[in-house]
Amino acid sequence: MRLEQISSDQVKVFLTFDDLKERGLKKEDLWFDRPNVHELFRDMVLEAEQLGFQADRSLSVEVYALPAQGMVVHISKAPVEDADEDYIEMDIMVDERHDIMFQFETFEDVLGACQSLYPIGIRGGRLYSKDQMFYLYFPKRLEIPVALDRFIALTSEYGEASPVSPVLLKEHGKQLMQEYAVHQLYTTFF
Repeated sequence: MRLEQISSDQVKVFLTFDDLKERGLKKEDLWFDRPNVHELFRDMVLEAEQLGFQADRSLSVEVYALPAQGMVVHISKAPVEDADEDYIEMDIMVDERHDIMFQFETFEDVLGACQSLYPIGIRGGRLYSKDQMFYLYFPKRLEIPVALDRFIALTSEYGEASPVSPVLLKEHGKQLMQEYAVHQLYTTFF
């Protein structure tokens, strides 16, 4: 489990399938209201408190399942006017995505991923930029000629899975390549 504080009111938690397995959970268990799921969320909040995040009012929890990668969990505090000091309420939303989005800190990282993906037959993808980050988006209809685990492992060497929606990137980011981004980048730079 890896935590990243986004702001004083928001924390992002990256859970791998190994993290879930250690707790005796499967991805599907998060859809149900079970004691071991509550314990997992309680552990996440306790770890977040070590980063300075205080669960002092209602929390909203959004869970995004990423194919073969794990889960991204956003924990946010409710606005102050909605806060009730007597209890902590958690609204949980679980969403599963079948498309794949990776974010990269530098353009060189994108090129490194393309250099690994092109030789194994990956040619598609769309390239976006937003807030000095780069995003490679692979729609769910993308046919991957290798095992999904291998594709994700190679791409994860250069970037990380991102819960950012392609709709958000279209509206607030800049589309750099509409299709065949891996092919275009590989043939241009290598």
